[in-house]
Formats: sequence, structure tokens, C-alpha cells
Amino acid sequence: MYEKDNSFISLAIIPQKLEAINYINGFPKTWQYILALGFDDMYRSSFFMGVLFLLLTSAVICVCIRSKNLYNKFSNKEQKTKAYIYNLKTSKKITKIENQEALKDYNISTLEDGSQIAFSSKGKPALIGGLILHIGLVLIFVGGFIGLLFGVEMPIYGKAGEKIPIPSIDIIRTAYKADKLSRQARTIRQFNPQDSRLDGMRKEIEKLHEIYSEGLMKPEFKVSFDRLWVENYTTASGTNNGIKSWNAELRFMDVASGSLFNVVQESQPQHIKVNYPISYKNVNFYLASWNKIWKKIKLNVSYLPNIEGWETFKPDPNLFPQKVEVGLQESFDIKSFPFSLVVSHFLPDLRIKPDGSFFSASAELENPAAIVVAFDKEANCRVGNTWAFSEKNAGIFPHEPKLPLKFILENAEYEYECVIQMTYDPGTPLVWLGCIMFCLGMMFTFYITYCEEWIIINPDGSAFIAVDSNRAANLLSEELTKLENKLNPKTNEAKQ
Repeated sequence: MYEKDNSFISLAIIPQKLEAINYINGFPKTWQYILALGFDDMYRSSFFMGVLFLLLTSAVICVCIRSKNLYNKFSNKEQKTKAYIYNLKTSKKITKIENQEALKDYNISTLEDGSQIAFSSKGKPALIGGLILHIGLVLIFVGGFIGLLFGVEMPIYGKAGEKIPIPSIDIIRTAYKADKLSRQARTIRQFNPQDSRLDGMRKEIEKLHEIYSEGLMKPEFKVSFDRLWVENYTTASGTNNGIKSWNAELRFMDVASGSLFNVVQESQPQHIKVNYPISYKNVNFYLASWNKIWKKIKLNVSYLPNIEGWETFKPDPNLFPQKVEVGLQESFDIKSFPFSLVVSHFLPDLRIKPDGSFFSASAELENPAAIVVAFDKEANCRVGNTWAFSEKNAGIFPHEPKLPLKFILENAEYEYECVIQMTYDPGTPLVWLGCIMFCLGMMFTFYITYCEEWIIINPDGSAFIAVDSNRAANLLSEELTKLENKLNPKTNEAKQ
């Protein structure tokens, strides 16, 4: 995904928390900036925290300014000049005011030239909307800061039947700090193996690892992976038609303080799947990934004569073929063969790139292949290796065997492994509260109309009326007509 580095735009797809060498190889032109600015761990980088702080500062300033303006409006301390009123777009001159009683609901101030300014408003809750909206933004940013500074994340890998101990939040923070420090140390070593900082960092990392190991022996609780299963779409005939969902059934088991095995309480089984997280003790659990773990590989082994370097190996033909069932990376022996063997790699769906490298295109048993390595235990060295293919593909992938044995891959058994992302974010309540206030502010702003009515009463009895609002000026003509009818009801009724 990041093999090319044509422009700085490629930073938008930077993979996170990898080793320095990955960024050097993947981003040959910009890796220095990535590491220096902390873009390899974007959401905890100084750059991101600085941007978040600027947004928070801006929102706080907006809250302060809006609070002052609202105070002036609600306390009727806001004074507008005649020039301001005359410049309002929705306005009109009238010859006189017939209904003086209508002015009793207005706040009236007298100017030095003898004229008066009358003011009234309605829909004031709309003004609160902007303030509530910005307070919501402040809470969201503050909650985000708290989450970045004090929150933790940890992946949990589990297979059916396993019980994984979960240490306290402080211990998980210790593990995260150790991992971050280790990555920094490896980056420094990449460029200067003699750097004087490395020794101090190593001691600090060892100390943190020791604390984490002790914490694992005194967990807060355990997560029991009771059951893992895949749900498929089915056709009318009952055949599978693709994966519908990945599912896991978990139980949470409290343990006695300072104990690893003394379970004192268990929760009811809880069902977790993608987009349906579960919570326990203020900790959220998300289904993050789903893997197939190949636990047993079945091989049919036969003798392969005339291999260079193995001329002296002449086993009894009656010993072959031999059937072997072995786990990945598990050592096994073949009768009469002098060295131990191990399946070092297994690829369920083998593909070969143009450059000769190989990879698995999927996790399904489409074109299974394995690499079998022979090694001398006494000399602690490799002796040779060869490929194992299925019977139908044995002649498709050309290779030069380096062992006097032919391996036919008959089958492979797997079990599911579930990856649960555990997250603790103490800023979440503030973020949710901020979201609610943001939505309320939007509702107040868009669904409540605020309107101001201004009247300039001249000494000769004539008047100038104007209206202003948080809506577009071309929508206020009706409000202006209502104001005129209220001040001069008889004249306007006669006109109609």
C-alpha cells in the first residue's frame, strides 16, 4: 500500500507504529519528516496535539465572546445607534404611530436630539444555540485530550477455550510506554548503534517489562473465549454464499486480589461481533480481527533419490511413504532420515510475484504449499529445505529440492483466532456530553427564529421601523408587515 512515494500526499496513508526500517523502505523521500514529526503515531504526535490545542483555544475564545454578547442581549444592555438601525435591509418609514399601547413591551431609550429608540426581541433561545454548540465543541476537544493522555488500547488474541488475563489500566500504560520506548531505541540504533542514550533506554525498558510481567500475575480480571464461529449467507438450496459475520462469545471472570487462578465471580456470556462492541468495568471491547490459525498439517512423505549431496542416503524403500501430522513450527522426525524436520511456513493460497517472491492470496485452501526445513540439532544449523505442494499442484510450481524427500501436502486443519481491541478512554463521557450539546445547539440555531424589532421615534411623531433576525433578510418582510400592523392597525386595515 505504501511502496511508492510520489508526493507528500502519501502521508495520508501512512501505516502506524511500525519500525523505522519500514518507513525508510516505504517512504524513501519523506521518512525523515514522518519520524521527526511523529506521523508514525499520528494521534499521539506533537503535531496532532498542537492542532487539537489550537482548535480547543479557538472554541474557548468563541465561548467567551458569545457569552459576553448574550449577556448584553439578555440584559438589554446592548445599545445600537440610529445609523446601525437605518442600515438594516428590512426597514420602512411610517408617518406616525397610532397604537402607543404597543410600545409598552419595548425597551425605550431617549437620545440627546429628543428622538427615541424602542427595541424588542423574541426567540432568544436561538441565541443560546451558538453558545451551547461551542461549549459542546470544547467538551469534545477536552475529552479527546483526556483520552489521548490517559486512555489505553491493547489487542487481545484468543482462541476458543483460552482465558486471557487482563492487567490493570496502569500496568497496560506501562506496557504501552515500554513498546514506545523500544521503538524509539530501535530507531536510534538503526542510525547510530553506538548512541549513548541506548544503554539508559535499555535499562528503562527492562524495568517496565518487569513491572508488566508482575502485573500479569495479578490481573484485574480474565477474558474467557468460550466460543468462536463464523456465520455465512446461505442460498435457497442451503449452500454457503459468503461470510455474513464473525462472532465470539466471551465471559469476564473476576479474580481475587493478587491471584491469577482464584476466580471469585463470572459474568454471563456476552456476544460480540463487528460493529457491536461490549463493555465491562468501564472498558470497551471491539472485535478487531479474525484469523485462521493452522494447527495441523498432514504430509505424505516419500523417498526422492539422486539429490545432489545426498548420494550416501539410501533408506529402505519399504519405509516409504510415511504419513505425518504436524503443527506449524513443530519439530518432527522421519524414519531413517538423520536430521529433524520442521514446517517453517504454510501458505494456504500460494501466489508468486514476478520478482520470484511468494505470498498467500487468501486464507482459503486454494493452492496450499509449505516449506519444510531440515536442521541438525547437534550442530544447531540448517541442512536444507524443500517445498510441499498438494498432489494436483506438485508439477505446477517448479522448484529444485534440496532434500532427498518428497512432501505431498494432503490437508491442513485450522482453528479460529479472535483479536479483540480493548480500549479504556476516560474522556468518553465528556465527548458524548459534548456531542449532545453540539446537537442541541444546532437544533436551537436552526429551528428557533430570533428576531429583533427596532423603532426610531422622531420628535415630530414620524417613525422608522426595522427588523433583524438570524434568518436571511429576504425572509423578514412578513415580520416587518406584522410590526407595522401592530403600530398602525386602523390605517393598515383601511388600506386593505
